[in-house]
Amino acid sequence: MDEHRMFDAIADIDEHIIDKCLTVDKNVKNRTKSSRSVSGKRPIPWYAYVAAALALVFLGGVINTVGTKLLQKTVSNTVSLDVNPSIEIKLNRNERVVAVVPLNGGAEKVVGSMDFSGVPLDLAVNALIGSMVRNGYLNEFANSVLVTVDDKDDAKAEELTRRLVSVIDEAMIPQGGGAVIGMTAVHDAELEKLADRYGITLGKAMLISKVAEHIPYYSFDELVMLNISELNMLLDPKAADVTHIGTPKTSIISSAEAVAKALDAAGYKDAFLVPVSGKYVTPAVDAYRVDSREPDTAFELISDLCIENGEFVYWVEFRDGDMKYDIRVNAGGSGAEVFKCPVWSSYYGLTPSHRSRLVSENVAVNAVLKGIGASASDIEALTIRIESTGSGDGAVTAYTMEFRYAGSLWTAQVNAETGEVISITD
Repeated sequence: MDEHRMFDAIADIDEHIIDKCLTVDKNVKNRTKSSRSVSGKRPIPWYAYVAAALALVFLGGVINTVGTKLLQKTVSNTVSLDVNPSIEIKLNRNERVVAVVPLNGGAEKVVGSMDFSGVPLDLAVNALIGSMVRNGYLNEFANSVLVTVDDKDDAKAEELTRRLVSVIDEAMIPQGGGAVIGMTAVHDAELEKLADRYGITLGKAMLISKVAEHIPYYSFDELVMLNISELNMLLDPKAADVTHIGTPKTSIISSAEAVAKALDAAGYKDAFLVPVSGKYVTPAVDAYRVDSREPDTAFELISDLCIENGEFVYWVEFRDGDMKYDIRVNAGGSGAEVFKCPVWSSYYGLTPSHRSRLVSENVAVNAVLKGIGASASDIEALTIRIESTGSGDGAVTAYTMEFRYAGSLWTAQVNAETGEVISITD
């Protein structure tokens, strides 16, 4: 009889057997008492005492076995695995599996008909990683796994997290290796609400929060649609309380490849790119200097990795002479769309994500025109640039405008985030 059937057999012992044992025990005690109080009675044979003792041993064994089984099914801690499928592994105090819970459709496919009850944790993790590979959730373009340990004992949680990161890393070696992120669960009410709302693990909600801290213009709604490899690509390598192994891989082309596609689509052939380091502090933005073989053509451009409807795109922006170019490049490398217009203003140097949070230039210009009681046809030589004004907590992003009106040169500033006029002078 195997281990599970044995436990089931013990747990299913009929109550009347236990009652019979108790009755035997009671009768034995009564007969023993009578033999002591009535002289001349026949003594109780030795084998009756043996039978009573065996009944007690049997009853104690039943109670002990049932109690052991209950302890084995008591959840002591939880380990969650995230790739895109999300799976929770509930463990007893001996690190044996109590239950494996798939949290989405992909996870149900990974778990399939496998029965993990009573299986050691390391074996269960290896089996689940192998199933993710077989079902295509882990591959050369999605190679990252997030493991999160939830345990009341912080030291135990940290030790188990480190061990599981190593176990998963070794499990992926036959598939060419991968990247593993390890964290211990921190119960935050807001993150728990977000995890429930989006049907994800607390671990993935924590990871999204760390990415958003690193790149604040990405919203939770945008990031939740990404898989773990894509989130790992955006994660700050120095993020606190996170264990890293390996390098994330995705199907996303590099920034330089996106720029080359953008320039080709815009008609700039054989352009020579030179990266400009340290100019932009936003992690998803890269800057380049472009030297074209065309005469008198040299300019800087920026390449900004953005999320649109759960997919990555690059926005490549540059200004050449009197023309402003915005080029949308599919991050999978499948195509590029070119948008260009005459330069009468300057958004140049702002990422599209930042720009999307600002009021439009037209709104800012109309606010100034209203302030001076003029119409667009009344002003001449309008230039507009965007810059930061003020310092500390009082710093704001502002439109600065210069134009001629009624024979004088005017300067105006408008809060680019609210559309309110800061100043108008002539």
